[in-house]
Amino acid sequence: MFSFQQELSGETVLLIADSCQQLKKLILDGVTLTNDDVIHVIKKLGNQLTTLVLYGGHLRDVAYLYLRNCTR
Repeated sequence: MFSFQQELSGETVLLIADSCQQLKKLILDGVTLTNDDVIHVIKKLGNQLTTLVLYGGHLRDVAYLYLRNCTR
């Protein structure tokens, strides 16, 4: 489980998604992500994540559409 309350870059979040293939919980509240960042995380980890917490203030509908690819 990764939980971050400090500012991370989208690039760091992508590296976490690519490197931690067994990750079940990802809490990114307080991390400003682009739509592409969120879509990448969901494509990589959406089938296995049981918890995904995001700050969605900057996201568009396209990113939210990918949430249906999460199992829970």
